[in-house]
Amino acid sequence: MDMAARAMLALGCFVGVGAALMIPFTDGGTAERLVSWIALALGILAVVASAAVLRRGIVRRLREAETGDPDDQDVIPTKEER
Repeated sequence: MDMAARAMLALGCFVGVGAALMIPFTDGGTAERLVSWIALALGILAVVASAAVLRRGIVRRLREAETGDPDDQDVIPTKEER
């Protein structure tokens, strides 16, 4: 999942930057300008979505690191075992 989110982030950046560079070179009110705006919106959406997925994974990993594995906990002997 992490690798797919990183790939989507790179793709979103590529599409967004390409669309942003095309907007100044297109005439207003044309289909090219509309397609550039749509591509820019989709690129931004892809970046935001993949950044949210990556952040969620990082937070999950940090939470798991804080709690630790329950199997790694020390066993405290009872009074009878001492």
